[in-house]
Amino acid sequence: MWGHDPGAYDGPKGVYNIPLSAPMSMAEGIKSMGIPNVCVIRGGTPKEEYRKQFKDVKRIAWNLSGGSNKSYHALKDYVFGLRDTTPNLTGYYLDDFFRFGDKPKFNKNSETEAAPAALSMDEMKQLHEETVAYKRRLDLAVVLYTHQLYPSIKPVMKYADVVSLWIWSGSDIQKIDANFKKYRSLIPDKPTLLGIYMWDFGGKKELSRDFMVKQLDYAHKLYKEGQIEGLIFHCTPLCNKGLAAVDYAREWIAQHGKEGR
Repeated sequence: MWGHDPGAYDGPKGVYNIPLSAPMSMAEGIKSMGIPNVCVIRGGTPKEEYRKQFKDVKRIAWNLSGGSNKSYHALKDYVFGLRDTTPNLTGYYLDDFFRFGDKPKFNKNSETEAAPAALSMDEMKQLHEETVAYKRRLDLAVVLYTHQLYPSIKPVMKYADVVSLWIWSGSDIQKIDANFKKYRSLIPDKPTLLGIYMWDFGGKKELSRDFMVKQLDYAHKLYKEGQIEGLIFHCTPLCNKGLAAVDYAREWIAQHGKEGR
């Protein structure tokens, strides 16, 4: 599950119209959904007291970049330090990685010139080499959105171990099949986790139960066919707001969460 601290999106100052509810930690959120693993997505370098909530979590991935080069350099030493102190840490994430808006005239269809991103090609290569050289293998994961499916992502993706593919706008769930096929035409064999939004962030509104059913039916099909390795549900602050999409996801996880191929 994608983990955010309470208040990251919801409340009167939020930009996505998400209703306010009682604060819920990441560990409480995943427990409420019956999910054993969490991607810790947050800025800053929290102290050991904060990290105690993850002691009994099965697997943790930690945010290594918040969508900018500055955030990467601010977080890297801290996250790399967790590798020696957090035995259930299994990987790290480059969130909001591609930044097409930084170069509006960039040729998105180029397969040789890498798309603008939070890290340069040299930084990605170095990060990959540092990851491989570490004494235990952790996964370097990159966030990708369906509206970023252009050939120019290909040069960067060779350094990623895992891709998490996300559908930002609820309306794009209607195009989930076409978008996944487009993704596989660009990135044919990279291990992939399909991101499952439980709120329509693009539309800034509640995601309907029908859209969640469609999203999970298709994700289940991909998983059973061996085309994806799993799902990531977004996100922990939504778990106690009485949302229909969240309630359906919780029921679905109880039914399918322990399935194996």
